[in-house]
This record gives sequence, C-alpha cells and structure tokens, in this order.
Amino acid sequence: MAEGVTLLTGAGGFIGAHLVRRLLDEGGDVHAIVRPSTELGRLSPFAERLTIHRIDLSDRLEIRRCIRGIAPRRVFHLAAETRLPPQPDFAAARASHAIYLQPALNLLQPLAELPRPPEVVVRAGTIAEYGRAALPYREDARAVPSTPYGAGMLATTEAIAMLAPRLPFPVVTARLALCYGPGQAPSFLIPALIDACLSRQPMTIRRPADRRDLIHVDDAVDALLQIARQASGRDVPDCVNICSGDAPTMEEVACRIEAMTGCPENFLPRAEPEDAPVELCSSPDLAAGVLGWRRRIELDEGLARTIAGEQLMCTKAG
Repeated sequence: MAEGVTLLTGAGGFIGAHLVRRLLDEGGDVHAIVRPSTELGRLSPFAERLTIHRIDLSDRLEIRRCIRGIAPRRVFHLAAETRLPPQPDFAAARASHAIYLQPALNLLQPLAELPRPPEVVVRAGTIAEYGRAALPYREDARAVPSTPYGAGMLATTEAIAMLAPRLPFPVVTARLALCYGPGQAPSFLIPALIDACLSRQPMTIRRPADRRDLIHVDDAVDALLQIARQASGRDVPDCVNICSGDAPTMEEVACRIEAMTGCPENFLPRAEPEDAPVELCSSPDLAAGVLGWRRRIELDEGLARTIAGEQLMCTKAG
C-alpha cells in the first residue's frame, strides 16, 4: 500500500468502520471525514488511533480546507445514503444530485487541485446501479436503474467517468453487491432475520423469492484494498463489480439462519407478494481477471460469523 495518509469518507458506516479497522491494523495514518450528526459507536474501539473530521460533504469550503491540511495519498469515498424510498418520483430524482453527485464533486475537486494529488480514489458504488440490465450484470452492460438510490449512484459514476481525463489520479468505482456481516444496522434484512431468530421473535419475510448477490463485509474490504494497491499503477478499469456471482433466494437465506440459530423450520413467516420476484446478481469475472479477487467467505461461513458476532454483542449488552 502507498505510504502516507489515507482519507476515508463514510468511516462511521458499516463498511467504513470495517475498512478503518483494517487500515489501522496495517499501521496506517488514517483520517476520516464524517457528518457532524454521525454516531461514532462503530469507531469507538479505535477512535484514539484515528483522526476524525466532522464535516458535511456539502460544505465545499470546509472540505477544501481539510483536504489541503491532510494531503492524502489515497482516498476511499464510502459516504452514501442507502436508505432512500424505493419508489421513483421527481422529488427523489432532484434530490439525488445533492445526495450523491455534489458530495463526490466537492471531494474530488480539491483533491485534484493539490500540489501533490493522491495516487488513487476508490469509491463504493452499488449493484443497484444496474437495475433492469440483463443478468448477470457486467461492467460493459447498459445500466438501467430502477430506484432513486441506483439512479443517483449511477449518475455520479457517469459524471466521474466524464471527468476522468481531467483528473490527475484514477478513480475506481467498486460496484458492491449487498454486503452483510457483524455490526450491520438491524434495519437491513440479514441482521433483522438473525435478531428475530436469536430473540425468538419472528418477523415476516416479505419477499422470500427475491434473489440477492451477497458478500461478507471482510471480502468487500479485501477488494477495496486490492483496488487501491493496483489502481495507483492505473491498470484497473474505472468500474468493477465486487460480488459473489451467486444469488440465493431470501427463502434460502432464512432457512440457513433458522438452522444455524436452532430455530424450527419456517420459524420466520413468509409472505406471498403479488408482483414478480426481483433478482440482483453481478458477474465477478472482471474482478477475478484484473484484481485476482474472488469471494473467499462462502455464505454459510459468513452467516455463521455474523451470528457469532451478534451473539457476542448480546452477551456484552447483557
């Protein structure tokens, strides 16, 4: 990895906190930009080893001042709002500019203006950018997002691609599949299912036939670090899928969680939605070929690690 300062945005989030831990374990000088309202519970175990800057990415002057003072050698841009309403409308389309595109531009411009710009910027994209594209999703396919989140993130990806010839560093977007693992917010499906089974308080699985490409957060962090290592040599494409290539149904995931937590079969009620199932599944071929990266943690192992992590947290809380 490059020597010098590493800067992260979104460090207080699920993936960001796992990445911060890895960077600190490697002995790096790590700075984090977090929103003033961000809860720092995920960062508390290693907050003393981390330099935290409470700045909103919409504040261009503060971002510029911060970046000039840090002069980072590599940057991970993970900050993004993931919990937007799923239904498309004009208000959400207008809001996406302020939520996704403007913060990215506010970050990249002062980085590009540094006397010594960073070697690489690695950005967390999303499988949701593809939407209704043909399966499995490939990086050279035409993306057709179907949600405000996917559309906003894709617009940012495309804007960065437009600016790429003018930037003095590569920007690589890692289109992440759905990540899971210890410490994820209970509003996401897998931690919600685990919590329901551990507490023996069943919740309804509303779309059991939907298929999702899932990767453990440790695999996602491995991929982000590998991109940073290689992209400084500019031999990585500007967009690469980070995924498993598999898409189990949520019914299958629920069955595994029930068995691993000692719950009876069908402990979690399944609903029967009226509309057709939705599948999200990307191809990992480019990441394997260019980065030498593939998922290491299979779903059963990843779920077992996540359940163990949740049990440990429950024990500490008790």
